[in-house]
Amino acid sequence: MKLLRVFALIGVMGSMALTACGGADQFTAYNTQGDDNSPAAFSNQSIQDEGTDLWALPTQKATVGKPENFPTPAHPPTVVEEGDPTSAQVSTLPTQPATVDPNAETPATPTHGQVSEDQIAKDRPASKDVQGTSSLKPTVYFFPVFDEDKKTCSDSEKVTLHGQGGKALIRVCKKNSLACGLQGSCTIKQKGKIRMLNILARIKGQNRYFEINREECKYGYGVSSVCLDPFHTLAADLSVYKLGEVIYIPSVIGLILPDGSLHDGYFIIRDKGAGINGRGRFDFYSGFVPWYEKTNPFNRIGLADKNTAVPYLRITGAKAAEIKARRAFPRIPADNQPLKPANN
Repeated sequence: MKLLRVFALIGVMGSMALTACGGADQFTAYNTQGDDNSPAAFSNQSIQDEGTDLWALPTQKATVGKPENFPTPAHPPTVVEEGDPTSAQVSTLPTQPATVDPNAETPATPTHGQVSEDQIAKDRPASKDVQGTSSLKPTVYFFPVFDEDKKTCSDSEKVTLHGQGGKALIRVCKKNSLACGLQGSCTIKQKGKIRMLNILARIKGQNRYFEINREECKYGYGVSSVCLDPFHTLAADLSVYKLGEVIYIPSVIGLILPDGSLHDGYFIIRDKGAGINGRGRFDFYSGFVPWYEKTNPFNRIGLADKNTAVPYLRITGAKAAEIKARRAFPRIPADNQPLKPANN
């Protein structure tokens, strides 16, 4: 039965720490969360067609500050079945900031910086540019780096990565090969030489790779030679979404990124992935910062957990064109700092 979502779009802004990511020799694990063969939780949800009045824009800016400063919502969001308004149920969408485990180490700095109300209002999409709203189910993927000069394996434990036509490119440790295949790209350092590889295709069960042009797409390639843009890229089901589609997630506004910039809440679909199936199923790209690292901004606000559910909006029209120009789609921008702290 068709479901309609009524969202109270409240930014989830916790109080957590952000530190620099570790060295290349620490990137030795790979994202097993992206291998999701189960049906997407939101595959049966419908996104309203453009021009209808069945969606709602956020009525207030994303809140930032300490958890104790957040008001308790008067009314939780509900899920209402069309044609039966009496069947309302309590939604799983968050109604207040995520609570922190009292036994966990308390970070010293917040996850979000201060973004002025004027900045958010000016950057908010017009109603005519919103195609619809729904809730997302996230995971995070990244660009792994393996320094096999520091951490290697025996020759018997190595496998060959192949290029176009089945040509042998390089022999790497098997676990690193698995990570390269799962993440779609990787960097291998051997004998002092660095090689950045990206999957070209999968032929007869074998991944085929090509070497990345560092001047053009230094963080890897998505679909159709589109550059991956760290912290602004989504992988999605391209039978549901279009390559280049813009997604707006208000709760991400002000998220502090590794370069010190603040996130504007906008993402572009540049990639697809194994197990990324159905409506609302998104894989967030974090560049060279592993999904499992506590310092990963996405991890710290729950986006590495598939049980997280937050609202998102599908953006079209003039606003989508503006965001794609801002992020230099299908390439990447020279300046990755669309928002500045409010006191600057």
